[in-house]
Amino acid sequence: MKKSYLLALFLSPIHAATLHVATLPLKRMEVGFGKPKAGKSIDGNGLKIGGKAFADGIGTHAESVFPLKLDGKATEFRASVGVDDETGGKGSVEFKLIGDGREIWSSGTMKGGQKAAEAKVSLAGVKELLMVVDSADGGIDFDHADWADAEIDYDGAAPAVGKLPSEEAVVLTPKPGPKPRLTGARIFGARPGNPFLHRVSATGTKPVKFSASGLPPGISLDESTGALSGKLAADGKWDVKITASNAAGEDQRTLRIVGGETIALTPPIGWNSWNCFAGAVTDPDIRAAARSMVSSGLADHGWTYINIDDYWEVKPSAKNDASLQGPERDADGKIEPNPRFPDMKALASDVHGLGLKIGL
Repeated sequence: MKKSYLLALFLSPIHAATLHVATLPLKRMEVGFGKPKAGKSIDGNGLKIGGKAFADGIGTHAESVFPLKLDGKATEFRASVGVDDETGGKGSVEFKLIGDGREIWSSGTMKGGQKAAEAKVSLAGVKELLMVVDSADGGIDFDHADWADAEIDYDGAAPAVGKLPSEEAVVLTPKPGPKPRLTGARIFGARPGNPFLHRVSATGTKPVKFSASGLPPGISLDESTGALSGKLAADGKWDVKITASNAAGEDQRTLRIVGGETIALTPPIGWNSWNCFAGAVTDPDIRAAARSMVSSGLADHGWTYINIDDYWEVKPSAKNDASLQGPERDADGKIEPNPRFPDMKALASDVHGLGLKIGL
């Protein structure tokens, strides 16, 4: 009996250990919006796909990538995937597994309201695995993606969080030549009597000197920055001859200035603080962004706007959570300065001094 028992043990298959992927540190998961959550959707609700609730898994958002290091020790990946029901039927994504640089599984397009797709994929020999969520149709809006019940069977060392493939930064825009080249808008509109600010932009070796002929009454040009400022005296149209010159040569073109009610003639190009700073934005952040727009050369190509998104009006709380402290107002209901933006007028003046525009 003893001999038969030992032989039976020897011949029995060794069961692989199982890792619940949601137990791994999720900080290295790249997410298109919000933060990934273990056992919850991206909005912090219970995981639910096509009417079915799941207790385990990861809530993320397209575009999303999670790198895993397997070292060839994993045997199988399993998960139920889909768009979380919290979107109300909106959103469309595609789940993919990339093993050692090649796609080994795809869910196809998954839309809000659909039942979960089941993934059961062999990982034999795979050393590096990427769990990927791509947007499918119409951008990333409502692309709340769930890797429900995500598990990996393995023998030996447990899977761990890996590193994302590195990509060398490449500038595709051709480098400007030394000779000036006028860029940006060829038409600009403004209402008479209102402050007028438009930056004539040009590439070329600095310093570049600007000049103009045929300017409308009330408008002047800063020859060193290319900033047109002042106030239009009346409605009208003016074709202004602009010249940009430096030691390498010069360039000329016509800028049409239109005075009247039709003012949105120039497509706005600029920067918004939300995707960089969200609710933590401060006065120094905005000043740095404005200086960077000039020093990077973006302003030389017609980039104009520095916009401060929400939370500029709130005070930091003791917990450093801006959302917990509303704006302070004076007796007339006007928003008071706060420690993050102590002097909005001075900030706006400095941004305008660079020939740029600032908005809230």
